[in-house]
Amino acid sequence: MKRIAILLTALALVATGCNKGQKFTLAGSLEAARFNVATDSLLLQSDGLPTIQSIQVNDGQFSYAGKVEKPAAATLKGVGRTMVTKYVVLEKGEISFQDGFPCGTPLNDAYGELLRSLQAVAKEHPGDAEAIYAAALPILRTYITNHPKDASAVVALMSARRFTKPEALAELIAMTSPEVQNDGNIHWIKKQLKSAK
Repeated sequence: MKRIAILLTALALVATGCNKGQKFTLAGSLEAARFNVATDSLLLQSDGLPTIQSIQVNDGQFSYAGKVEKPAAATLKGVGRTMVTKYVVLEKGEISFQDGFPCGTPLNDAYGELLRSLQAVAKEHPGDAEAIYAAALPILRTYITNHPKDASAVVALMSARRFTKPEALAELIAMTSPEVQNDGNIHWIKKQLKSAK
């Protein structure tokens, strides 16, 4: 009887171990995500996935179901005539797009709101890079202060490249946790900042 109890406990532990991680679905339409309608497929790349995933587009719709151990930053690239890149956080739940912004899960909702704020800054100061940098930096600082350890900091920093100067971007990176700074995307940004000096 004791052996059966031990065996059942071991099986339960194995079963729960296999369910660890975060199942997600990334789905939507090319139009809602603001990809070119001629896009043939999408490429999903993340440190949280073992390989680059190819997602087929059918009648302007795409869908991909996957699993990550913990929330992870990802790039979603459209393959076709024009190469458009979107950033998302792979996390538990259904991730979709609205007006070109990721949404549907907590970190994607927060990141989508950041992008809306940055877009509003760019519209408020059309063609004035200095005014955009000055208005965007406090927004980015607040976001990174509120998300220093999570994967949305990575995608925020990737987007921040368009709204900040290199020295400000380096300052924002320094505000994040070591885990965020070790993400492959952040390593790429650091290399770009070094080569720009």
